[in-house]
Amino acid sequence: MRYLSDEEDKKAREYLFECVQISQHATCQRSRCGSVIVQDDQIIGSGYNTPPQGLESQRRCSCAKENYHKKVTDKTCCIHAEQRAIMDTLQHNADQIV
Repeated sequence: MRYLSDEEDKKAREYLFECVQISQHATCQRSRCGSVIVQDDQIIGSGYNTPPQGLESQRRCSCAKENYHKKVTDKTCCIHAEQRAIMDTLQHNADQIV
């Protein structure tokens, strides 16, 4: 493990602040998350958690976690912010991926 330099720490905090801003768009009723993908000091993708395709019919936020099958370990109700950030990157910046 290495410690971040002051400049790296400052940039990391800026990206985390951006995640907080993005999370405000999340529609999940259980957890509001935001995510960014950074390459060469530029955000190339972002996402927040929402039901699949934004469809209310796919929402499971009100389902009790205990009602899921015991083999289901991911009990979130929505598509993860990280997944959406990857999809956003591929959709809008695929040519920039190294």
